[in-house]
Amino acid sequence: MSVPSKRSLLAMDLEGMTVDELKDVLRSLNLPLVGNKAELIEKIEHMARTMPESVFQYDDIKGLDPLIRWFKMTGRLFSPEAAIYGFTRFPAGVLLTGVPGCGKSMVAKAIANEWNMGFRRVHPDELVGSCVGDNETFMRDLVNELAAEAPVVCFMDEAEKLLGQTRAGTMYRAADAARDSAESILLQFMEDDDSGVFFIFTANDYDKMSPALLDRFHGRFFIDLPSRSARKDIISSMLEIRQRNPSDYDIEALVKISDGFSGRDIRTAIDEAMKSAFFQDARPLVESDLVEAFSQAIPTSEIHKEQIAEMREMVSQGKMRRANSQELEAGVLVAKDGEYVGWV
Repeated sequence: MSVPSKRSLLAMDLEGMTVDELKDVLRSLNLPLVGNKAELIEKIEHMARTMPESVFQYDDIKGLDPLIRWFKMTGRLFSPEAAIYGFTRFPAGVLLTGVPGCGKSMVAKAIANEWNMGFRRVHPDELVGSCVGDNETFMRDLVNELAAEAPVVCFMDEAEKLLGQTRAGTMYRAADAARDSAESILLQFMEDDDSGVFFIFTANDYDKMSPALLDRFHGRFFIDLPSRSARKDIISSMLEIRQRNPSDYDIEALVKISDGFSGRDIRTAIDEAMKSAFFQDARPLVESDLVEAFSQAIPTSEIHKEQIAEMREMVSQGKMRRANSQELEAGVLVAKDGEYVGWV
């Protein structure tokens, strides 16, 4: 039985299933089969609530081998074997930086799936109030919910907007106090939690991140624009997903045109090419459609030129590690007094 999607789980008539049928569903989700019928249903409903809308795997992530290798090693620290070996704490989280469209959210969903954890996404607009009490309540409710849902991956997108540095000036004082209060609750939770909550933070602007929060991360990575080989894989994969045979097109020519593209740029260009063909009596997609769409696109490398240069400089300064396959560096596990410290 294949792994069911979130939508199919939510549509299931769990009450109408037999215990054996419920166990088949749990088996497909790689979840424990122990419990009475009500407990089995609760396990499935919990997974349906917390799993991401789209299911990705390590193999879906193109060109980020060092990052995926880091996640594979880090995931082992949530295993019973790690506890037996002597690790007393779970890793708290990781920071992923990079321009929009470089695959940060896709990576987070893949980790939740590969680690067999739930998935919770927190958007920047969920913590925007200027009232200290409101922000404290939101963050306290969030960490309590995460502890109850554990093991779970919590994906905080654009974290610098949620929990950035304090700004100078009286006009920001109330908002900063509210944000600092919420951050204190989160930092304490990350320090003390032993339930199995793993945070994946993303940031488009590293310099705006709180230093106290940066210290909590067990890894900091910059996801650069995809390399030539990664773009080839991405283009081929996206054509296959859209039921097109990559061998029908000059992929190498598209790779050359797409220099400086992000994964999102490539997806958008392919979709624009397909629209062009579809709106002309749904004719077949031909290579000239793709070439024209790719040629007209404005690549992310041009839109975010300065930002990309700044983040690459931070990598050279050792503030972050490169996630892309251009730098194949092996992570070394560091432990102190039986507690997980991080990778260097």
